Amino acid sequence: MNTKRILIVAGLVLVVALIGWQSMQPEAVVETVAIRKGEIRAFVEERAITRLPHTYLISNPIAGWLERIDLREGDAVKQGQTVARLELNDLQDRVSQAQQRIAILETKLAKESDHRLEDNMMVETLATVQAIDETVRAAEAKIEASQAIAEFAQSEATRLRGLIERDAASKREYRQAETEARRATAEYRGDQLELAALKTLAAVSYIGPKFIRDYKDRKSFEQQQLERELDEARVELDLQRRNLQRATMTSPIDGVVLSRQQTRRQYLNAGTPLLTLGRLEELEVVAEVLTERALALSVGNPVEISGTGLPGGSTRGRVMRIFPEGFKKVSSLGVEQQRVPVVIAFDDRPQSLGAEYRVDVKIIHAAVEDAVIIPRSALFRDADGQWHTFVIRANTVQEQILTLGIMNDHEAEVQEGVNENDRVVIAPSRELRDGMKVRED
Repeated sequence: MNTKRILIVAGLVLVVALIGWQSMQPEAVVETVAIRKGEIRAFVEERAITRLPHTYLISNPIAGWLERIDLREGDAVKQGQTVARLELNDLQDRVSQAQQRIAILETKLAKESDHRLEDNMMVETLATVQAIDETVRAAEAKIEASQAIAEFAQSEATRLRGLIERDAASKREYRQAETEARRATAEYRGDQLELAALKTLAAVSYIGPKFIRDYKDRKSFEQQQLERELDEARVELDLQRRNLQRATMTSPIDGVVLSRQQTRRQYLNAGTPLLTLGRLEELEVVAEVLTERALALSVGNPVEISGTGLPGGSTRGRVMRIFPEGFKKVSSLGVEQQRVPVVIAFDDRPQSLGAEYRVDVKIIHAAVEDAVIIPRSALFRDADGQWHTFVIRANTVQEQILTLGIMNDHEAEVQEGVNENDRVVIAPSRELRDGMKVRED
């Protein structure tokens, strides 16, 4: 009987001990980290690409045979250095042809502009017309005289005829008077014919000056036509000379060859790209930042630029420009995003870095020194959007409401809620509750 009681008591003690032992065991094993003090920076991290804000395209200025281009990508060029050239023989021939055409036109124009022969002929013709006019006037005066003489002779013959009828004059006198009248009449008619001929000649003589004037007018028209052709020929010569000059293409900058589109000798049309030049000193970085993150950025923000090929792994820069207009971009996961380009200038450009290189950038838009810092993985939000964390105190977890300042993708500034060296749970599970006993891993 005593043995039975002893066994019962022993069993009860064992149960109580087991219950006590279980009550002292932790309900969960958690990973923790200590709160620390230090500098925290708010930043935006993005993949970015280097670019040159200005590139200089060397293209074929005119159609022609391109000579071989020996420059290669990365070769340095100086301003004014010949970088490409067209074959010059055909262009020089075109210049010579244009010069020859001008010489021919100038000779023709000088010939058409010379009116000395016409002017001399005009002087002679006008003198002839004047002489003929004076001859006509003399003939008119002469005919008046011959008419008077003829009329007088006729009247004298008539008078003597009447005297003969009265036997007052001899027949010999009458015949002499009649002969004189006939002669005077013949001379008068001859003078009339001569005057008519002279008037006809005078009328014809006026054609000479008109012909000369018409001829000079025609020459003046041809002269104007030749002047227009000469102007066109001079314009053509200027064009051919410019083409000859443009056939030798020079670098507009001190820079490097970024790319070459043509290398071998071949016939190319005008406008064909040949080389692209640039100044690596102008190299900048462009990051496409989500618009909601870009709102926190401003010109002048410091930037850390990193890449595996950079000396020391990173370099520094600053935000130089934020575009005023965003654009839509579909991410690799198929999500449509609204992004905006942010241009970053180097403080000291690495010599090994070129255009269109991929780099990573960290744009720092805020910083606090001596801040209480908590890992982002130790934070979670409630339904109201308030930040919480689990703090380890006496092997139990206590849910703590926090007031946060700036944060980044990895850490956050705690303004109220925890202190330095407090230990908080990293990545707390959903089963973790306030007051649970835990053991730190």
